[in-house]
Amino acid sequence: MPKSQTAVATVKCIDFLPRYLSPMVELGEERFGEKYTSKSKLRSYIEKKDNICKLAVDAEGDRLLGFFLMHGTSVSGLSKEFKLSTAEIKSIVGENKKICVAKSLVLQKDVEKAGIATKLAQKGLEKAKAKGFYSCWSPLWIRKDGLIPAQNVIERMGFTFYKVVHMLWVDDKDYKCIDCKGPCECDAAVYYKIL
Repeated sequence: MPKSQTAVATVKCIDFLPRYLSPMVELGEERFGEKYTSKSKLRSYIEKKDNICKLAVDAEGDRLLGFFLMHGTSVSGLSKEFKLSTAEIKSIVGENKKICVAKSLVLQKDVEKAGIATKLAQKGLEKAKAKGFYSCWSPLWIRKDGLIPAQNVIERMGFTFYKVVHMLWVDDKDYKCIDCKGPCECDAAVYYKIL
């Protein structure tokens, strides 16, 4: 079967394994831009107990097909990360403060549209719910051409659109977005889901 025809049935969704660290960095940079992530950032991210890292690998486990990163946060943490007011967030979550963020959903280009992103998101959300998270928030990248790569997957998972946040990632001066060729000036479509 050609790589572009990778079937979901031949894909395994697993928790993070260190052997996939370098391929994760390479994939993140290839799809999103230079210094999107690093080995040290990923190690630190994965070591936190409330964070979730699901990997999609081929049946033999020798090729990373994609990954899904989620992290726990607070109302004030979400407010800072997403440039939203705490009142906005509380209007949706009320006093339920156990919040997680679906940070990155990344696939190899040759396995897109095969259901792998949906499978990864589903496994990550199941784990988030099992950890007791009340809600999940996700900033979806709006490319310069107006396309939102993960929109179909997130909406299929039952997320609700909240608002567009202008230039969400511009403060990360080290990150060189593939669309902007420098600091990222892209907007984000913010979605949320009550788990």
